[in-house]
Amino acid sequence: MQRIRSVTFILVCMLMTAPHAGEDRIAIRVGGVTAWVEVAVSDHARRQGLMYRQALAKDQGMLLVFPREQPVQIWMLNVPIPLDVGFFDDQGILLNWLTMQPDGGREIHRSSAPARYALEMNAGWFRRNGLVSGARLELPMSIEAAPDDYKQKR
Repeated sequence: MQRIRSVTFILVCMLMTAPHAGEDRIAIRVGGVTAWVEVAVSDHARRQGLMYRQALAKDQGMLLVFPREQPVQIWMLNVPIPLDVGFFDDQGILLNWLTMQPDGGREIHRSSAPARYALEMNAGWFRRNGLVSGARLELPMSIEAAPDDYKQKR
């Protein structure tokens, strides 16, 4: 009976932390740490980003995919929650990360070198998980060509 309760508890926990159907999140890994992310591939989806979100669940965020390595600039226009952003090169290597505070889009946050990906997570995520420059981004598929319907419509 105790074993059944334990298995039931584990399954309930897995269901509670997994993305719900229709939420269009995929699992990625950074330095061995799993994150559940929406993927923004199109220009429009990247510009929209996490605007108007009031909260992000633990280990959930957004992966912005750019068409090629380029200097990346991120701002916090209409984003009311503090975020971390990590910038990754074409090989998935973490270049740098920084914490961004809601400021109405006044401050521009930049990658330290040309980047292909930007990962936005709750503020403190990179530090809490011990992620430093050189950590590797692991994607479950080639998402550069994936349709932008991974982006949650909110």
